Amino acid sequence: MPEFGVPNEVGDLRRVLVHFPGKELQLANQNPSLHHFVSKVDIAKFQLHHKMMTEALSDSGVEVIDISSLLGDDPQIVDMIQKSPNLVYTRDTSTITDAGVILFRMGLETRRYETPIIKTAHIAAGTPIAHYTPEGETLEGGSFVLIEGRTALAALTSRTTNGGIEDLQDFLLSEQLIDQFIQINLPKGINHIDTEFAELPGKIALFNSDTLEVNPATVYTRSETWTASFKEWLRDNEYDVIEITKEESKEMACDLLTIDEALILHSTSNDHIVDEIRERGIEVIQIPGEEFRKGNGGVHCMTCPILRI
Repeated sequence: MPEFGVPNEVGDLRRVLVHFPGKELQLANQNPSLHHFVSKVDIAKFQLHHKMMTEALSDSGVEVIDISSLLGDDPQIVDMIQKSPNLVYTRDTSTITDAGVILFRMGLETRRYETPIIKTAHIAAGTPIAHYTPEGETLEGGSFVLIEGRTALAALTSRTTNGGIEDLQDFLLSEQLIDQFIQINLPKGINHIDTEFAELPGKIALFNSDTLEVNPATVYTRSETWTASFKEWLRDNEYDVIEITKEESKEMACDLLTIDEALILHSTSNDHIVDEIRERGIEVIQIPGEEFRKGNGGVHCMTCPILRI
């Protein structure tokens, strides 16, 4: 079995990178808005719920790699971790492809320490670095996803730049890691696409029309470009689209993690969406999510898949 490779979000999860949150959360509590937290967190409860998440993954046969356990002997890395209260949201700083790691340059300046930490962790875990967001451009992992059908989806937001998206598009298409690249320009105030859209096993999609249908999507291949409704693109590609509301989006309805074709990890709340998912034959493990949401994240944000098969 390979050591790395993530062609999409719905393959069987085998390895994942996480960061168990430590005393750096005290920094977020000192100034929540600076670090994009909604409010102060209960650190002990946050840590307990994170442990519940990683134990659920391990119990499901997933190898969980923790950054602090991997790099805790490096004093320079430890110092950077203590300055990075958002590091727990490991999804944002990188993504894994079949060619290796793509490292992102964060849109929030307060998160710029995170990328060198994540780079060191990936190298220590044996995953090669394939590409970087260029200096001067920004892109965050919450605004990017690989979906079935060799397709990538990226969102232009206040945290991303056109240059960052164009650079990623050029890399993925030129390296033939994908065949289609879809860009959506999200309305002001929406920072990441993973609060508005999620792909589930069996060609199921959670979808917020209030944000994703405001602007048409642009679809790129190596030879063509055209505009389209992303919802219609999904339906043309035989997706079962489950509509979510603004309220469900705020409750992180889309912030879920596929473990295998019949099992996903999700946070508590969003009972209606969980029922819809279970009706389609997928079991849902639910982890308390109220503390995670204070940092504007959830189980999807806190996991960086390294290997899916």
